[in-house]
Amino acid sequence: MKAKQRLTVLSVCLVLALGLLAACAPSETKADGSDDAAESSSPINYDSFGRIGNNIGYAEDGGTYLENYAEYAEKLKYADKVAANAERNTPETYTDQFGFTYQPVPSDPKGWNISYLDADDRGCLACHESIEDVVMSLDTKHNVYAMGYPTQVTIANCLGCHRNAGFGNIQLVETLHGIHNSNPQFTAMDGSCDSCHYIDSDGKFNLWDYAKYDLYKGITDVKAEEANLDVTYDQDTISENSQLFFESLNNEPSEWRTDTDPAVADAWTLVIDGEVENPIEMTVTELVEKFGTKSSVQKQGCIENATGNAWIYQAELTGVSMKDIIDYVKPASTVTNIKCTSEDGYNMVSPGFKEINYEDCLLVTEINGEPLPAHQGYPVTLAVPRNSAASYIKAIQSISFVTAEADDSDEEEGVGTPLDPDTGKMQGKPNSAILNYPDGVVLDGQAGKEITLEGYADAYDEPISKIEYSLDHGKTWTTVETPDNDPTRWTYWRLKYTPQEAGSYLLKVRTTSTQPNGEDRVCSRDTNFIFHVK
Repeated sequence: MKAKQRLTVLSVCLVLALGLLAACAPSETKADGSDDAAESSSPINYDSFGRIGNNIGYAEDGGTYLENYAEYAEKLKYADKVAANAERNTPETYTDQFGFTYQPVPSDPKGWNISYLDADDRGCLACHESIEDVVMSLDTKHNVYAMGYPTQVTIANCLGCHRNAGFGNIQLVETLHGIHNSNPQFTAMDGSCDSCHYIDSDGKFNLWDYAKYDLYKGITDVKAEEANLDVTYDQDTISENSQLFFESLNNEPSEWRTDTDPAVADAWTLVIDGEVENPIEMTVTELVEKFGTKSSVQKQGCIENATGNAWIYQAELTGVSMKDIIDYVKPASTVTNIKCTSEDGYNMVSPGFKEINYEDCLLVTEINGEPLPAHQGYPVTLAVPRNSAASYIKAIQSISFVTAEADDSDEEEGVGTPLDPDTGKMQGKPNSAILNYPDGVVLDGQAGKEITLEGYADAYDEPISKIEYSLDHGKTWTTVETPDNDPTRWTYWRLKYTPQEAGSYLLKVRTTSTQPNGEDRVCSRDTNFIFHVK
């Protein structure tokens, strides 16, 4: 059966149910009353006990199968059966919100992926049009996400917060099984454990959306020496304002600003106080007039930006330098942290006050020469280089300089992301993703022609040391060294490749960063990206 019925709005599905809803679509009844299950190579016959049998028909008149040996050549035409099965089980294609045609499952000459793996009916997007839609359709509140680049939010993003219950969140496993298994829509769509999981030979339940890339048939493998990949990179590429990702504030959507009226900045009061000699209470406009502005190119990446995803951008930020603010307010020598609070109550105590380079820490009022977009926290946002987006406080209202109690913990230096429980490594640090196409993109008319895939590599506060690319499931790699890498900026790469023939291809990307102690940190999972060349 094919995943042709979709849940556009499944309000009872807990968002990060995401990766766990899949093989759930029933066969679609067609206009003539038939369905996919009925389209087999021969009618289904039943014996007097209701058992299925005699479908081939070579024992219709009785006798053992061996007695009908002479009929095998006529009745069992393997090549015809295989071809018919592949034609009958063509994977689905879709159009995403960016207008790209994508096909989650590769075609294969035997129809294996659909008829045996049931791959079109497994994984988050087999039942949901998008994870963003799931988030907004929940019965209870959840932050809303929107991608800037044409990539897909996946279960990996959900696990960035929920897999190890980081940030005070509930683990997905504690909610998703109950939500799906008690959902009549999930049941009606023939949902099962296999909708979300792949059970390996050791009996381990793996997430389908992670395991599928190594299970698919029909992918063309190309060795590194034959691929002749042409990879270049820079750290200067700037995202357009339309490519900035969005994560909602904690207040109600009805309270969100949708424009950048200068009157808001004229009336917006920012309080800067705490353990300082000269506290400030000024409007954003007054702060700009008093201290002036400076500009710098900076990246911003969300700490939930897990393996292979793109909650990241790089832009030219303009605003008031925190260094100038600090020189003016004169914090006490005992100050260890700054506590920033936004209008919706979200606050972040930025660690390492004395270690942060405040020259490039800005109270941002413009992005790429334009007023700070409403969805990025107009009229003012705090930007802290090298940190995650959790330290980029939107619509900021107050900054307090405080002295924190001594912390005797042995936490790792720098930005930490949740650990991947399967690998024990930091999830999404380092990380990479393809930015110019969605996973499974269909590229028509490109056989024998050069294609360009663009993406990034980043590790928050750690420099990237190398990026590796494979087109043969990780057997051979093309390595690009990135010496003297600047961790305040992303590493933007462009890969040019000429596929010699039509088919499905899998690009694996493996990223390595350098830890403060000089040791390599290899990504917890390789980035997987399928593209289909027509």
